Amino acid sequence: MSFKALQKSDWVNLLIAIPAGIIAALVTIGFRLAISGINGLMFTDGSDITRAFNEYPRLVWPIITTVGGIIAGFILYWALRYESRNGKMPDYLDVIDKRLPGIPVVSTLLRSLSSLASIASGGSIGREGAMVQLSALSGSLLGRFTRFTSLHQSDVVAMAAAGGLAAVYHAPFAGALFVAEIAFGVTAVQRLIPLFISASVAVLTVRSLTHYAPLYLYSSAIFSPTPGAIFTVLAIGAATGIMGPMFIAAIDRVRKTLQPISHPALRLGVGGLAVGLVAMISPLVLGNGFEVIDLILNNGNLHTSLLVLLVLKIVATAITVGSGAVGGLFTPSLLIGAASGALVCTCLQWLGFDPGPMGLYAAIGMSALLAATSHAPLMSIMMAFEMTLNSSLLFPLMLATAISYVVASRFKASGTYPVLTRHNARFMAKSDFENGTVELLICPCSKMYIDSTLAEVVSEGLKQRTRYVYIVDRDERFLGVVATNVLASGIIDGCLDKQGGIETYIEHEFTVLYQGSSYEQAWAVFSTSPLERLPVLENAQSRRLLGVITKASLLSKAKDFL
Repeated sequence: MSFKALQKSDWVNLLIAIPAGIIAALVTIGFRLAISGINGLMFTDGSDITRAFNEYPRLVWPIITTVGGIIAGFILYWALRYESRNGKMPDYLDVIDKRLPGIPVVSTLLRSLSSLASIASGGSIGREGAMVQLSALSGSLLGRFTRFTSLHQSDVVAMAAAGGLAAVYHAPFAGALFVAEIAFGVTAVQRLIPLFISASVAVLTVRSLTHYAPLYLYSSAIFSPTPGAIFTVLAIGAATGIMGPMFIAAIDRVRKTLQPISHPALRLGVGGLAVGLVAMISPLVLGNGFEVIDLILNNGNLHTSLLVLLVLKIVATAITVGSGAVGGLFTPSLLIGAASGALVCTCLQWLGFDPGPMGLYAAIGMSALLAATSHAPLMSIMMAFEMTLNSSLLFPLMLATAISYVVASRFKASGTYPVLTRHNARFMAKSDFENGTVELLICPCSKMYIDSTLAEVVSEGLKQRTRYVYIVDRDERFLGVVATNVLASGIIDGCLDKQGGIETYIEHEFTVLYQGSSYEQAWAVFSTSPLERLPVLENAQSRRLLGVITKASLLSKAKDFL
């Protein structure tokens, strides 16, 4: 196969997915090392941020989080100033969805440094946001310097983003599904295969370069589908479906409250101070929540009640994200979900139910809450499954996550990713197009009665600037059309009597649509017709002329999903 032929084949996507996955894995490893390095300078043992803060008096904690917020804010301020001169930095999901040419380097690096400052100082925010954005940047650079001209940069960005998320959570299937569900809005096999390759290669790279273990290995406990267990799963699905929109609403509320503080350094400083004060109640709210999830799954001693932890983590994360910190919501969502699932299980145990080990329901809550906030149920199921490697959890994960997603959708919350709003709008527009009828697109039209003269018909056609004039009887039944250009030429040449009747000049065979015709039927008719408008009749029996539908109005109806 020649190089030129290779460019035009699907093999290009498959081949480029391998280096995209490797580079994405290296980026995530590098970001983790940067966090560890900074925490190593700040603490004697910075491997667990929730314990590391105990090295300092509690009164010092707000100082650490405030200074970290101020540093993050100044870096974000520089990023915003750069973007004001060079254009706003698109999120990698927008790059994939809108097929943009690539991701800017300087803005991404500055925002990642801001995220690094927030994370290292204990901000309640996920690490995956910056990691995946940097991975996407690596994919953008890879696509920019590749020789394959047929390869779109946004495709490489998608592969690298999938690889980055897979490397963060050691979940290749979930990483691929994340990009497919969120960015593409589809799960077409042709687009999924390169994502699977990139995600799998990224995880293999991480395994070969670091000490590998499932993030939350929980394979010992077995889910038994007893009535009490099923009821608990249903309760978790409903509870997290309500909790997810409330969590997003809390973030929006904090964001609006702090919006008057214009300078990012001051705003993030205030956010850092608030998080530090919350952490004085319980240090478990610090960081993304990775270590706390492990404690909940394995019944560790939290030194804090589940309800208090749940409320404080929502508050701390809402403050961090609402103040403008750069980062993700994945791991905080997983922690809130784990606490929610464990709390539901505990409450039912108090009521006399015996659903089984609490850790099982914490894992189920992780998936369910993540689906409620991300609106990506398939990814949420597979992520919880891949992180725990507990095959008995697959059925309850599917059940609780589906319920949570449906309940959250009823609140019409926007979710974590704005790109989902566009996908949903396109889906609704396409569904409306597939199921709707042309009745709403009918507009009035001119018509002439069968007893009109040739001169009257020609005059009406010239006035309306239409090629055809529609002819009806006195009962408004559509009889056909008259070509005004033919009649006008005959009258001018003297071949036709302008006061003569029109009945012999009517074309009875003419393309029409009916009031109950679907948009798709109208689309099929217009696609084979040179006409810019068509008459719409009530039905085939009455043939009463209602008006016309134009090609432009039909195209306008379809543009929302094309």
